[in-house]
Amino acid sequence: MIFDAHCHLGQGCRYQVSTQTLLDLMDANGVGQAVVVPVDQYIAVYNREGNDFILGEARKHPARLLPMVTANPWFGEQAVAEARRGFEAGAVGLKLHPGLQGFKITDEIVFPLVELAQAHNRPVYFHTGTPVTSMPFQLTELAQRFPEAKLIMGHMGFSDFWNDVADAAQAASNIYLETSGHWPSFVTDMVRAVGSQRILFGSDVPMNLMDLEIEKITRHVLDANDRENILHRTAEALFGKAAHAG
Repeated sequence: MIFDAHCHLGQGCRYQVSTQTLLDLMDANGVGQAVVVPVDQYIAVYNREGNDFILGEARKHPARLLPMVTANPWFGEQAVAEARRGFEAGAVGLKLHPGLQGFKITDEIVFPLVELAQAHNRPVYFHTGTPVTSMPFQLTELAQRFPEAKLIMGHMGFSDFWNDVADAAQAASNIYLETSGHWPSFVTDMVRAVGSQRILFGSDVPMNLMDLEIEKITRHVLDANDRENILHRTAEALFGKAAHAG
């Protein structure tokens, strides 16, 4: 069964996806579980409202949906308190989007949130690929500062920074690569570069088509063990442990 490590849920300014639509997509594509995150304005500004919606929908479908909360680092102690509230309510991780939230991955305002996630054994998902806020080597710098933290490189630097991804991930073993949006050939390149045990499948619904994102893995990753790692084992190890952490 496939584990989708990154889906959006809710009504945004630029896009929307309802819970039933997502569940129908999951059923049609053999996806057993999905990590769900808020949509655009709730990532940028209205964190509590977006998190409450995600947590609530996940409680209605606990076997299918795993909530990942967000907190804008500019809110300081309020952001830390909001992320902690989400973790205590069952969130399996923290989503940060430097472009939407207005910071660079290496900015010190991010450190308290990473420290909190590290203490709670929750992975932190960073959108990457947007200059100048979210580039692969910026994530490497953060990962080296917090070697016990689990950091996910969302979209693997797509599109302009693909050439940095292998070196950036090799320099920090606590970086995991998420596949959504990238080219099929690049996924296989990263299997060779860092190993499939550090790569996890994400569709980024509704920005991408779930079936095509899955086919990118099933058709182009030829080794069965690598496919299984990418399609569910890596995510299960990351989020399964997080879901049962204290």
